[in-house]
Amino acid sequence: MAGLSSRAVPGGAGAARQATGAPGRWAGVGRVVFVLSALLSFTGNGLSFYIGSWKDSDLPADAGFSGGFAGGWEHLLNQPTYFTFLANFLVGLTSLLLAIRPHRSSEVFHALRIAAVVCIVITGVVFNVLLRDAPPGTTVEYVNDTIQHIITPILTPVVWLLFDPPGQVTWRRIGLSSVIPLAWLAFTLARGPVLDWYPYSILDVPRMGYGGVGVYVVAILAFFFVLAALMWVVDRVLLRILASRMP
Repeated sequence: MAGLSSRAVPGGAGAARQATGAPGRWAGVGRVVFVLSALLSFTGNGLSFYIGSWKDSDLPADAGFSGGFAGGWEHLLNQPTYFTFLANFLVGLTSLLLAIRPHRSSEVFHALRIAAVVCIVITGVVFNVLLRDAPPGTTVEYVNDTIQHIITPILTPVVWLLFDPPGQVTWRRIGLSSVIPLAWLAFTLARGPVLDWYPYSILDVPRMGYGGVGVYVVAILAFFFVLAALMWVVDRVLLRILASRMP
C-alpha cells in the first residue's frame, strides 16, 4: 500500500491536493502497471478473435436455441458481443488511458472505470461459478480462459486499489456505470430471438423463459451494485487514510 501516498486527494469542493510521499517514483510504477494491465486485457481479447477465426461457437447440450456462428469471420466478428470480451475491453481501455494520464476527473471516464472493475469481477465470479463446464480443448484456449476469467478478474481490483486515484467513486458515477451492463443486456436479449442464439446458458430464454432468465439477471445486477457500493466504501476509507497523512 506504499503507493497510496502519491495519489491526488480531492478537496472539499473537488480541488485536488497532492499527498506527501514519493510521487515521481510511484507515479512511474503506476503507469507501468496500467500499461501491463491494458496489454493483458487486450491480449485476452486478441486471443478471443483468433479462436473465433477457426472455432465454431459452442452450443450447450440442453440449450433451448439452435443458432450459432461458424468458425471464421462470422464467429470472429461476434466476439465483442460476449460480456467477457466487453469487460476485458473496458479494463484495457481505462487502464491505457490511466497510463497516459493517471489523474483524470471526467465523469464519463470514471463511470467507465467503475464499470470495468465491477464487470470484470462479475465475469470471473459468474463464469467460474455458473458457466464453467468442460476444460479448454487447446493450449491457446486454456491461455485465453486463464487470462480473461481468472488473472484479469483478480488483478484489476488489486490495481484499482493500489494505483487508481482515490475520491473518484461517487453514487452518480455508479449510476452512470450501470448503463453499460444494462445496455449490453438489452442488446443481447433483443438480438437473441432474431439469431436464435444467446451467448450464455443463463440467458437461454427459449429454455427458461423470461422469468427464469430474470432471476439470474436480477441477481447479477444486484451483485453489480453491491460490488460498486463496496468500491465506494473502500474509496472513502482510502481518502481518510491519505488525509490523515497530510501535514
